[in-house]
Amino acid sequence: MDSMMALPELKYLSPTTREKAMAIAQELLKTSNISPKEAISKAILIAKNWAVKNINRSVWKKLKSIEQEPI
Repeated sequence: MDSMMALPELKYLSPTTREKAMAIAQELLKTSNISPKEAISKAILIAKNWAVKNINRSVWKKLKSIEQEPI
């Protein structure tokens, strides 16, 4: 797994998303019969989607709370 950290794709992720991608890649390697490169690529996509959903959810909550504040 140490060799995974040397991949350039992982360097551009935030630390939280990188951790999520590494955990997903490890799980994919354990459960699936795919190559490490395929596992990392798939894990990066899953982690990016997870990060976008979290950001969208927090922005939505902020907008909703601003909308409910009396002017």
